[in-house]
This record gives sequence, C-alpha cells and structure tokens, in this order.
Amino acid sequence: MNKSRDIWWIIILGFLNFNLCAQTGIQNNSLQETLSKADIFLVEAEPQQRIEAHQNLTQIIDNLEIIRKKENNDETFLRKLFLKTNRKTLRRYSLYSDFSETLLNGNYGCLSGTILYSILLSHFDFDFTAIELSDHVYLLVEKDNSKFIFESTLGARGFIANKKDIEKALSGYSERSVVNQSMTAVASLKSSEQPSYINNQIGLKELAGLQYYNKAIESFKNSELITALKYTEESHKLYPSVRIKQLMQLLVNQILYSEGLTQEVKQDALNNYISHVRGNKISQTK
Repeated sequence: MNKSRDIWWIIILGFLNFNLCAQTGIQNNSLQETLSKADIFLVEAEPQQRIEAHQNLTQIIDNLEIIRKKENNDETFLRKLFLKTNRKTLRRYSLYSDFSETLLNGNYGCLSGTILYSILLSHFDFDFTAIELSDHVYLLVEKDNSKFIFESTLGARGFIANKKDIEKALSGYSERSVVNQSMTAVASLKSSEQPSYINNQIGLKELAGLQYYNKAIESFKNSELITALKYTEESHKLYPSVRIKQLMQLLVNQILYSEGLTQEVKQDALNNYISHVRGNKISQTK
C-alpha cells in the first residue's frame, strides 16, 4: 500500500514539475520574443551595449509585469505603462537619438520614444499602429471600442484617452507640414518630388527603417555623405518609401558632384547604389 502511494506521489510531483517548467518556458519565450523584436533596433550596438540594453528593457518589462498582475483595467494599465516609462526611462530629449541610446542613457526623440512604447505594447499584446507624419511619429492604440494616443514627446500629457482630446490631437496632426529639424535638410534642397505631407500607418519594421533614415539625415547634415548613403540604403531595405528613395538619389548626386571626395570613393558609392537599385528594384517603389 505504501509503495503504491509513493508511486502516485512521484507521478504527481513529476506532473507538477512539468507544468511549472512549461509555464516558465512560456514566460521566457514571451520575453525572448520581445528582445528579438528589440534587436532590429540594436543592430549597430556593440555586444556589451546590446547586453546592457537587453537588461534595461527586461527590467522595464519586469516592473510593468508586476503592475499588470495587479491591474486588470486596460485603460488604467495603459496609462500607468505610459507614465512610468515616460518618467523613469525617457529622461532627456535628443532629436537624433536611437533606441539603444534611449535604453542606455535615457536620451530620446519622438522616434526612439515611439519605438520603446511599440515594443512594450507588443509585449503586452495591445494592438497599435505607428503613424508616420512628415515631421513626427506617434502611436494610436486600440482596445475593444476605445482608442488612445501615445505621444512620447509631451511628457505626462502624452497619454491621450479622452475622446474629444483624441479628435483634437488627430485634427492637429492632419494639419502638420514639414517643419521638424529632422526633415529640414531634405526639404531645404527643394526636390520637386519631395512630399510636403505624409500620413502613413507603419509597424516595427518601418520604424527600424526610419531609425536608419534619421541617422542618414544626421550624417548628411554633418557632411558625411558616404555614411549617409549607407544608412539610407539600409533604411530603404526595411522601408522602401518615397522619401527614403528620394534621399538616396539625392545623396548619390551630392557625392558625384562633391569636390571633397576622390574619384575612387565616388565610383565605389555609385557601384553600391547601382547594386542596391538592381537588388531592390527601386524603380518600382511607389
């Protein structure tokens, strides 16, 4: 009888252990999936920086997981997610900061702040859309019949939940034109094809493309034409949009007519551009 009871205890304990391991695996897989999504924005980070960025992102998520366990109301949780992240992580506004800088030292712009919120919302299974404007990026979050705006550059006012406030914000966004510094370099060149108004719904992949685009614009402003072209080509691979294509073509022309570059450097840049055009069929980009 005792031997039979012992066998049953072994079976029960084995079953419990299996379930505990399975649950732990699910949680780890969820976190690993989130870190994998974050990695598309950390491609240029040094190995140690990436490890630290992962650790910081994991800490943010762990803290929010604790809040989520106590808070079942979605709107309340979304508000807390926004405010806690804004207060603890988004510390100093820096126009061209990328996602790694945001995680490592708290520097953020509208793009890197939006990227962070996108990854957090994705981790907690909230549906969202990133909205790309000519000069800005923000998030529209939808849950059941409710909508929320995540505006990373407005501090505590950046979480917008009131219906009238949302309508007012959306109306204001629709009236925006190219005024932001990150777009000035392109607009000032007066390309006849440069769109004066952009309002696109995009996802994580396109946000990664825009991160390269911002790097390209920054490099261009610093007269680093070759670096700017490389960033633009990487940007176009992820997000073949009209303005990224135009910036790439514009940079090629700047390089070919530059007096400060050798003929060899110009030819290498042109060859890389032609290879990119053929490989990505730029002529078919809409």
